[in-house]
Amino acid sequence: MARRTHSKITSILPAELVEAINQRLVNGETYEQIAVYVRGEGHEISKSSVGRYGKTFLTKLERLKIVREQAKTIVTESKDGPSLEMTEAATQLALQLIMEKLVLTENLDDTKTGEILKALALLERSAVQREKLKLEAKRKADEAMRNIESKTAGKKNLDPETLSYIKEQIYGITT
Repeated sequence: MARRTHSKITSILPAELVEAINQRLVNGETYEQIAVYVRGEGHEISKSSVGRYGKTFLTKLERLKIVREQAKTIVTESKDGPSLEMTEAATQLALQLIMEKLVLTENLDDTKTGEILKALALLERSAVQREKLKLEAKRKADEAMRNIESKTAGKKNLDPETLSYIKEQIYGITT
């Protein structure tokens, strides 16, 4: 027996009602309570249909929460500038969602597969550009530090503590 790849809820119910079901699931209502609500709205639906949909919905919701927490961790733990942190977090989130889509979706047609592959290519290109940006920033920081060190070599007006502070400001680290 083949498994249904789409939910009766998303295929026959209006979007507003699906949104109400989602909210009720998040609020912790039982499948029976939700089925009664939907029937009260004039749509015949079983508790089992709500249960199947609810299980999938809540699983995806939990995965999304995990991905969001991972993105927050990336932002918190990253040593790069804030814009790069957010970009990398967004990329990680998008990559996770794309991979979940590939894993969860059965029978992808060629168009959907092509769209997913294009999205992956864009993410990869973005990652390469970020790495180039990081390398360029490091190169410029190294060059600036060499210039400061060469211009201050042998001069008494720049003590080691001041030089250490300058390095900290350029590289964003404590030396």
